[in-house]
Amino acid sequence: MRKNKCGMNKGLGEPGMRNDRRREREARKAKKKDERMNGFCRILSIIYSILVLAFIGLIVWLNVLPMKYLIAIIVILLLISVFIVPVMYSKHGVPGRKKIATGFAVVLIVLFGVGTYYLAATLDFLGDITSLGGSKETFYLLVDKESEYKKAEELSGETIGAYAAPDKNYAQARAMLVDELDVEYKYEEELSLLFENLDKDYKAIFISAASYESVNGDDGTLENDVKILHKITVKVDKEQTTKGVDVTKEPFNVLISGIDIEGDIDIISRSDVNMVATINPVTKEVLLTSIPRDAYVVLPSKESYDKLTHTGLYGATETVQAVEDLMGIDINYYVKVNYSTVVKLVDAIGGIDIYSPYSFTTHGMDEVFTFNQGNIHLNGEQALAYSRERKSWLDGDMRRNENQQLILEAIIKKAVNSSTILSRYTSILNSIKDNMETDMDSNDMTSLIKMQINDMASWKIERQAIKGEPDYQYCYAVGANASVVRVYTTDIAAEVDKILEVQKVPTDEGNDD
Repeated sequence: MRKNKCGMNKGLGEPGMRNDRRREREARKAKKKDERMNGFCRILSIIYSILVLAFIGLIVWLNVLPMKYLIAIIVILLLISVFIVPVMYSKHGVPGRKKIATGFAVVLIVLFGVGTYYLAATLDFLGDITSLGGSKETFYLLVDKESEYKKAEELSGETIGAYAAPDKNYAQARAMLVDELDVEYKYEEELSLLFENLDKDYKAIFISAASYESVNGDDGTLENDVKILHKITVKVDKEQTTKGVDVTKEPFNVLISGIDIEGDIDIISRSDVNMVATINPVTKEVLLTSIPRDAYVVLPSKESYDKLTHTGLYGATETVQAVEDLMGIDINYYVKVNYSTVVKLVDAIGGIDIYSPYSFTTHGMDEVFTFNQGNIHLNGEQALAYSRERKSWLDGDMRRNENQQLILEAIIKKAVNSSTILSRYTSILNSIKDNMETDMDSNDMTSLIKMQINDMASWKIERQAIKGEPDYQYCYAVGANASVVRVYTTDIAAEVDKILEVQKVPTDEGNDD
């Protein structure tokens, strides 16, 4: 072995020096790792703080949680945050505590994300279903199915057939069409004559979408004879006809108007389902009162008689006013739904269970369903078919009203069930937000949600139906006589008495009077 000048073996100190350098490198690595970890924890603590404050602000703003739950959630989140944020933000925290705090933060951030999704879905739902603007009425320029006219502009200068109806919206629409196409009008006193003389005396006719839908009927035969060449839409300022109340303390009536189509809730169509839901939030009672769809009523905006189903062709507020005039009661809110609402909502809550009083097979639908007497489970399509069937019985429309009440009662019971609300909450909202419209204020809706979450009460649901007898009378939308139902005034009086009975609030429930 070689020796250095001092007589020491060369390289004797090298192992120790290498260990020192290795320890220094490891120390630097550990320091850098700690610095990165501290930086990550500080950033995470900032993200966590922003999210927890945003989450608290959102649940306070949405206002759907009862105060006892809201305070408990805020206190728990703040206590956890007092432990988590300082530990993560500190540069010199105990490593073990910092890891635990970071783990808690990650879990809570995920929970905040889920919670924010639920809250955002609620806000989105409330915004989508609340009707705030004006309504509209649409008018069609129709030509024969085999007509040579392909564009509305080709009719410029022609004489157009029109219905001699004293209607302000119709007059405005005719004026708008003249401005666009420079046409002239020849009037008929009967709507049927317009169609009879189409492509004979007239190259085209101009009528309301309401009249078109009425003449088209359930079988849609008119679609085979004519085609819609152009549309004119008249904006109608919506009048506030309903009367809001404190929905958690005062009884109220909701008109459920079900239009007979699928898809977009804004599409004009007939109101095939007309049901008043009387709700007493104090006694937890619901009374469903069905009205025949062909009940002979006055169209408030037209000051002319027609069947109730045709009021839907002029908007939900028309139906509200007609029902108020018919029954002599106040409608506090309306809810407008369609076929898609039933299908999607029933599927979203996992189907419904009902007791069918009879066996029957459906008629005139795209898919035929057979239902047996007894307890049955229905999915969305089956529930819709069950509620639409009327040809299986002599008193078809009356029996259909009863079936619709049966379906609605099952939906209510399933939807307000606590396990359904918690497990299918967003599915329920997403399923109906594009297929439902109401004039109930979002604050009223959140108050009802808060009330139900607070007490998780079960509701007593009762059903009744106004009856009548068939008749044949003039209907404004058709411009001719059509089948209607003359409702029994004695029936209306009895059903209204029941509504008033359900609306009674016990004096020991805290009335101020």
